[in-house]
Amino acid sequence: MSLNVRRLVAVLGLALVACAPRGRPAGPLPPEVLEPWTTQPGDMVRISVWREPELSGEVFVQSDGTAIFPALGRMQVAGLTADSLNSLLVSRFRDRIVNTPVDATLIRPLPVIGSVRSPGVYPVDPTASAIQVIARAGGTIGGERQPRVQLLRHDGTRLDLTVEQSLGGFNLRNGDALFVEDNSWWLRNQRQITVAAAVSTFVASVVSVVILLTK
Repeated sequence: MSLNVRRLVAVLGLALVACAPRGRPAGPLPPEVLEPWTTQPGDMVRISVWREPELSGEVFVQSDGTAIFPALGRMQVAGLTADSLNSLLVSRFRDRIVNTPVDATLIRPLPVIGSVRSPGVYPVDPTASAIQVIARAGGTIGGERQPRVQLLRHDGTRLDLTVEQSLGGFNLRNGDALFVEDNSWWLRNQRQITVAAAVSTFVASVVSVVILLTK
């Protein structure tokens, strides 16, 4: 093999190395981003009163932070955690029920976008994990590897999540969204593979010409 051919082969190797995939490490979540949910406009509150179906149901939190509850009427609930809301309902229901469990669950709309089969807005509660929300959106498109999941916050920040991570640690706001990126090898490296193939084709053509000229 001539010196020129060897140089061209070396250039091909360097080109392939340059096209190799690079990892994107995800840093740990800062403690300040972890906070419990508090009631906000647009939420649904699911109320369950044991053996009292007429007091149970779902109510919508309106733009002024109020909601109309069965037998109680309109109440201001904005900014309350689920525990605080439970305590408030128990005290307001005191005249109707005694020592009866009351459970209030916050339900919030969350857009799910990216590499999922059915992107859209899905109702989630604080117990839902990222993988459960992805399943509601039809699962991921692509390979069998776990997807990369990010919480896109309303202020433009991005938080890397694990698929098992509960959304209950993030006080989701209007404008937040769950972004899912397929993590299969082919999709992650499709661009690099395309570039490498083009470089390989070009260099192979040059090598063939040089070999013909050196004969």
